[in-house]
Amino acid sequence: MEDAPAMFENWASDPENLKYVWDAHATSERTRESIKRWVEQYQKPDTYKWAICFKTSPDQVIGDISVVSQDQESQSCELGYILGKKFWGKGFMTEALTAVLDFLLNEVGFKEIKATYVSLNPASGKVMEKAGMQYVETIPKAIQRKGYCGDKIIYSKQNPSL
Repeated sequence: MEDAPAMFENWASDPENLKYVWDAHATSERTRESIKRWVEQYQKPDTYKWAICFKTSPDQVIGDISVVSQDQESQSCELGYILGKKFWGKGFMTEALTAVLDFLLNEVGFKEIKATYVSLNPASGKVMEKAGMQYVETIPKAIQRKGYCGDKIIYSKQNPSL
């Protein structure tokens, strides 16, 4: 719960920062409720969610990255991530995504990891490419929310040892 103020300040309360994902939190209490739910989910062995923070200042949370869905049959998952706007363009998300991909492929043993973004947010695609993910496909006009419509662009990384 001690991460709630930083999460609220750095990204959870900023509508621009959250334009392509969930709705901004109106209060820090809403952020605390989200964190409480996540902590409860940690009891499940197949929950993977990490706070992104500075190596030199682990108490300063600047974003998060998580497995948002899993397919046990194909041994694959999909990732989602968010980073506070003032930390964009500095390589933090690429570093975090690279580490999480490595962990999920090599330690957990997923065969494939996917991530998607809306075409209106090409910077997210650049992060995926820099982290070693490969373009899979574009689904036209597949994402409609918050008053916009965009193409869904899918990237993937395969487990090289399988």
